[in-house]
Amino acid sequence: MSGRRTRGDASNAGDAAMTQALDRRALLGGASAAAVMALLRSSYAASLAPAGAAGGATRLPGGLDAASKRAFSANQTITTLVQDRLYRVGCVVRAERLSWLPADLDGYEPLNAYVVTDPDHCVFVEPGMRILLPALQSAIETLVGNRKVWVNFTRNEADCIGNMGYLFGTCPDPTLLFGGAGGILEWINDPAVSILEVRDFLGRIPIVEAKNGTARELGALRFRWMDAGFKQMLITQWAFEASTGCLFTSDAMGYRHLAQVDAPPVVEDTRHLLAVETVTAEIAQRMNWMRESDYPEVIERFESVFRDHDVQMIAPIHGCVLRGRDVVAAHVRLVSKALRAASKVADSERMRYA
Repeated sequence: MSGRRTRGDASNAGDAAMTQALDRRALLGGASAAAVMALLRSSYAASLAPAGAAGGATRLPGGLDAASKRAFSANQTITTLVQDRLYRVGCVVRAERLSWLPADLDGYEPLNAYVVTDPDHCVFVEPGMRILLPALQSAIETLVGNRKVWVNFTRNEADCIGNMGYLFGTCPDPTLLFGGAGGILEWINDPAVSILEVRDFLGRIPIVEAKNGTARELGALRFRWMDAGFKQMLITQWAFEASTGCLFTSDAMGYRHLAQVDAPPVVEDTRHLLAVETVTAEIAQRMNWMRESDYPEVIERFESVFRDHDVQMIAPIHGCVLRGRDVVAAHVRLVSKALRAASKVADSERMRYA
């Protein structure tokens, strides 16, 4: 995908009408959290394909037909990233419906959770958004088995831990790997899980420390946690798993999107890199404190992560997975340039009230 913003297959009249009807810029501004969630739930329900619809037999339980023009969420899938070791679990949504992206970005955005396994352990890294629950349910059914279940997350936001309650209420004897990344009790009362399963959370779910600067071996898996290379939310971690070379980067490094709803959510070559200006626009939209700021220590911290670890894959919660040492290196160089450029972006909020 080039630096030019692409429309994908969303240029037909039906999609355009739907875009206007559900444009986040018109509907989400000033809305309460309850109103936003009601909108998302109604959009999701309206997009469900009828029972027995073409292609329905091949999608995951509860998932949506990828060809549906009204699908808020499509391609509920499990993608093998490293055989028998690492999996991407998630779905795809329209980029224009996501408030953390620039308003003029078209195409589609993968939403991701991850599962890391060895013969005895199953680690859910980022339980993910509620909207990818069908894929997560399938991952639980197919990957857990008799393995010990662990849950880890990078920040206390719904896009990372929206399914935490479901995991705790349905997986056998789960343990939380907790790095101190914010309060979590508000996320465990999952409506699909009996309140009796989660009421006494702190007394029933074991918690193991996973602070920044610490490491832990879980069988063949080797995790290390660190302060995020760059971030919006103050207490945000990144996690590195050495046996796969995978760096889990929370809401950063997810700048590769999809032109088509059914395109692979993994980037494996260095062709069609995004323009620096495109990545800069996304950084400035998501990390708004960077505009008109000076932050050399943040850039140094970001670059040091990749000097200190053999990163072979980058796994964000939004956007495509970046796989391969050459792909990682190319995107690190790109983001380093974009971080420097983001400091020169005009602060629209300041200008509005100046």
